[in-house]
Amino acid sequence: MTAAVPGTIALLAGLAWLAGVVWFLRHFRAPSVAAEGRVSLLLAVTGRTDGLPPLLAALARQTLRPRRLIAAVESEADPAFAQLRELAPRLPFPVEIVVAGLDESRSQKATNLIAGLRRIDDQDDALVLLDADILPQDQWLSWLATPALNGTAEVVTGYRWHALDGAGPARHLVAWLDRALALGPRFVASGLVWGGSVALSRAAIARMNLEGALARTFSTDGAISRRARALHLRVLTRRAVLVPTPPEGGDREAIAFKRRQLQIVRVYVPRLWWLLGAVLAMEAAAVALLVMALAGDAAALAWLLPPCAIGLARALLQDRVTRAVGIREGGVARAAQWLAGAAVPLTAPLVLLLFATSARTRVIRWRHVEYEVLGPDRVRVLRRHPHGASA
Repeated sequence: MTAAVPGTIALLAGLAWLAGVVWFLRHFRAPSVAAEGRVSLLLAVTGRTDGLPPLLAALARQTLRPRRLIAAVESEADPAFAQLRELAPRLPFPVEIVVAGLDESRSQKATNLIAGLRRIDDQDDALVLLDADILPQDQWLSWLATPALNGTAEVVTGYRWHALDGAGPARHLVAWLDRALALGPRFVASGLVWGGSVALSRAAIARMNLEGALARTFSTDGAISRRARALHLRVLTRRAVLVPTPPEGGDREAIAFKRRQLQIVRVYVPRLWWLLGAVLAMEAAAVALLVMALAGDAAALAWLLPPCAIGLARALLQDRVTRAVGIREGGVARAAQWLAGAAVPLTAPLVLLLFATSARTRVIRWRHVEYEVLGPDRVRVLRRHPHGASA
């Protein structure tokens, strides 16, 4: 095999990722329209976490003040229940804490959300679902909810953007992949929603029957996406809604998080999973160039330089996005991402290895619960661990 074969394959994959970043930056701008309305927030949360106080503080600073926060927990024994009761008086809007109970035929997050959805009433102009591990900018709610309030879209979603100060090497690897996905071409993941930030219009709430959509599901994101597509709702992925997500846990937790996210894609959007795997495998062809170059092949070394240069360019452009969404990372975190980009022959096979671990989806652990997942609507709880034993 000549170096031109893996070189061309790796180069094409790198150019595809780079094109996504360039396109994103070309069209990235802060929204100029801000609609007013009554928006309730729905948060499914479990366990006591260091991220909840800053999240609630960020919600208190929103330029569009929420009508209320509905926080759904598993039980009063869940450490999140006591933490929410402690923090709720600090907020400038009401907090309703809902105890969801247990169900063995869906994820606990789905059970929590169903309990929270039962509190929605005709006073809500829109509903926003959010995750507990985000740290949204002050304009986040306005940017997310405005299209749902003014009729531009019925479902509006954004995506996470990892903040990496203090992160370990595995989390940097996860962020390298996740940032690429956040900036990828929208047509590839058209109609998909990220439950960490999703706004639903009043009309969407009325039509979607979310309680039914979530009744037997593992992934709330996947179930909402499927229901929106089935009803042909207008789904808008808003580029400006890239939400800072600080590190939660160490490297082990980062790997478990990304493996679970990829397993969800495998179950709910298998075509996208296969497409992603193909692109990652193409990029990992750079490792063959490295092996050939170390064996003394000068042509392989020449072919290796362009993918590395493209990777570094991606990292530098992604650094611009980081600053654009309001994250000011330290020099160590920024340099680590630059290194990840330049070291394509090492980074790409590691990312592909992480992706490969998501091929098996029969047993998936989410927080303190292990599930058997046989399909999008075939889920059962296998065992529950003590709160705090997350994975």
